[in-house]
Amino acid sequence: MKRAGVVLGLLVALSCSGLYGADSVASGKPNVIVLIGDDLSPREFPPYDTGVWSSTDEETTREKKYRAKTPMLDKIAKEGIFFDKAWATPICAASRGMLMTGRYATITKWWYNFDYGSWIDENGEIGDIVPLWITSPLGIGHLAKAAGYGTFWGGRAGMKDADNLDKFGFDRGVFVPAPQEVPASPFSDFQLVGAGTDKDGNKRYVNKDTGKVEPGARAQRSYTWRPHVLLFNPPNEDEQLVYYPNTAKTEAAYGKGTFGPDVDMEVTKQFMKTCADKEKPFFLYATSRIGHKAYDFINQKVDTWPPTPKLWFNEKTGRYRKQECVFGGLDGEYKTKGINKGGIRRHVEYLDYTIWQLVEKCKELGVLDNTVIIFSTDNGTKGYGKDSQTKQRGPHVPMFIYAPGMNMTKQGRSNEFVSFVDIVPTVADLMGVSDLLEGYELHGESLYPYLFGEAEKHTREYNFSYQTRSNGHKQIIRGSYVMKDGGERWYDVSNEKRDLDSYPEITNWDNVPEELRDDRDHLTAILDSFDVYDTEHDYVPEQS
Repeated sequence: MKRAGVVLGLLVALSCSGLYGADSVASGKPNVIVLIGDDLSPREFPPYDTGVWSSTDEETTREKKYRAKTPMLDKIAKEGIFFDKAWATPICAASRGMLMTGRYATITKWWYNFDYGSWIDENGEIGDIVPLWITSPLGIGHLAKAAGYGTFWGGRAGMKDADNLDKFGFDRGVFVPAPQEVPASPFSDFQLVGAGTDKDGNKRYVNKDTGKVEPGARAQRSYTWRPHVLLFNPPNEDEQLVYYPNTAKTEAAYGKGTFGPDVDMEVTKQFMKTCADKEKPFFLYATSRIGHKAYDFINQKVDTWPPTPKLWFNEKTGRYRKQECVFGGLDGEYKTKGINKGGIRRHVEYLDYTIWQLVEKCKELGVLDNTVIIFSTDNGTKGYGKDSQTKQRGPHVPMFIYAPGMNMTKQGRSNEFVSFVDIVPTVADLMGVSDLLEGYELHGESLYPYLFGEAEKHTREYNFSYQTRSNGHKQIIRGSYVMKDGGERWYDVSNEKRDLDSYPEITNWDNVPEELRDDRDHLTAILDSFDVYDTEHDYVPEQS
């Protein structure tokens, strides 16, 4: 951990040394795409073959009508690699803190949603949320920029501070503006806003589109239809943050039938082409909102997986087709065409379509053979895994890696441990800037030797995570034989289960093999080494 001034000095040093810029680009550097879906467990993705998945009612089911079809991920699972022991944390902010820094909350101080370390800024003022760029000055965006990449951040920022997005090392971006960060888009009335309290003192929220109070709702802006979209450093604009639509062409096309993730994709593709035209490698950090339950502004439903555009996949040609979306009606009384009924299945399928679009764009630009795509999600499915203290349901996430022209030495399903913190050192190796991390404390371990070298195993020997609930801060850990969950329960994981969940609980340690007890003792020592929540919760800069 460093002082704020030292942090800024490091970033300036990177810039002045020539590391921030095109001059450092070595020919052949691979493009890197990191795509993160929202609130989806591995069991929602067919390649994992878990035998169960989630229904639209958040129930565990075997009904095929709720099962997604993912032809693109099916292909990646065969030609690339996917991991059945990938972990993040049980909630979004803490997971993003891991992924962007390669560090656990013991350093970042991003312990959980609504649980962040405080800090004292350069003006001596106390802040409630210490920024990641303060605790971790060499984040994933900084490394990419130092390597000479064009850097793009899309989807969901989740950094709690829109005024400092430039501090994370990204050139451009496209975001859903969060209520706590910036005002709503002036172009959309698809939003829920506060309207006092009811007779019991509960907050009320009104749908601005219909003017009706929505019981059980919370403040939010649409990320799906007639979306709220914020552009970061858009071309031909003087302001850093500009609401979309921002041109005559996009204003003419924008309406209730505009789908937010499609806007994100178009802006992303434009950036990819700009980089390719300049023969500059690109780094895309795409944090999609797809998968996150929200208010359905078309059908006025609270806390659901909103409808998405209808898709078709042609197995013979390997191509997706999206139906044109048409809206009719006013003020909540809508008739639509080309839009499905929503549900978790449709969100999983739209992520598959998103990956297909990125692959097709890379083909069009002639760069697919020099591109690495990493796909994962930030935590488990709502109603099953998100914020759960049960087994590994909260931190357990899917992870796929695809690099069709880069001679990966591993293919298919892998049972190696992998963590969100491993992404930063892996990306640094891919981009050729791992030397910048020498002497810089990381918890992540690079996957590069395992994915592209002769290493038979990844060096990670356990998975670690954490969560803060009403009953305190909890540590979660899994080793080769046993696992401890957020409910302080231990499980026998020596034999993997098809559903990746039905592990037997250990209630009597005298009745289990010695290797399980040894693994417990080893993992307990690791937990002790990370047990600093009570003593080092807030950010305190090192003294020079």
